[in-house]
Amino acid sequence: MSSTGKVDVALLSDEDIPTCFQILSKSFGHDAPFVDIYFPSHDTPSGQVQGSRRLREWKQSAENSTFLKAVIPAGPGNQERIIGFAIWTYMKESPPTDLDKVENVKEVWPDEGDREFMRRLWRDYVIPRTQAINDSSGKGVYVLELLAVHPDYQRLRAGTALVTWGTTAADEQGLKAVVEGTPVARRLYEQCGLRAEIEEMRFDVGEEFSGRRKPKLVFLTREPRS
Repeated sequence: MSSTGKVDVALLSDEDIPTCFQILSKSFGHDAPFVDIYFPSHDTPSGQVQGSRRLREWKQSAENSTFLKAVIPAGPGNQERIIGFAIWTYMKESPPTDLDKVENVKEVWPDEGDREFMRRLWRDYVIPRTQAINDSSGKGVYVLELLAVHPDYQRLRAGTALVTWGTTAADEQGLKAVVEGTPVARRLYEQCGLRAEIEEMRFDVGEEFSGRRKPKLVFLTREPRS
């Protein structure tokens, strides 16, 4: 366990996942279109059950992903309270552009329109990180795949602690760190040394989906430091 001020960063357990998914939902609300479509109905009981299960399956199957929690002491006996979490992944191989190879698409998105919209978003979403991997001369990159901090605890620097854990790990391995960040989180990432490489990621979803909200994401990167 590592510590930044009052916030500790530790490995997340399977039992922590439902709490973390609730934090994800509260953190993003409905202000992040990619989260809304990737985790359908994430603020409902059924959506949280499904989302928690998907996170648990991801954690159990992805040996190159590290699931972290940010905690503070709370209550009698200073028991830990989870206030944020992050997922960092070491990627050496390009991610699949076909969402069907990543998710059980018919189960997660039973509506055919939602399913096709998510497929097209995913296809474009992975382009910048794929380019970063291809440019790494075979070394790979460290990807911050998910970061969420409970809105009631966002002034405790939990986000900084979770991001710094990953950039430190990337530095130790001589790897670039990358993230697809929301405009709201951009300042945090820049304070942690990441810089915008793509100011607004492009999502070409087609005319039939022109009425749907498209994500507004910045692709940020950080070169390793010795």
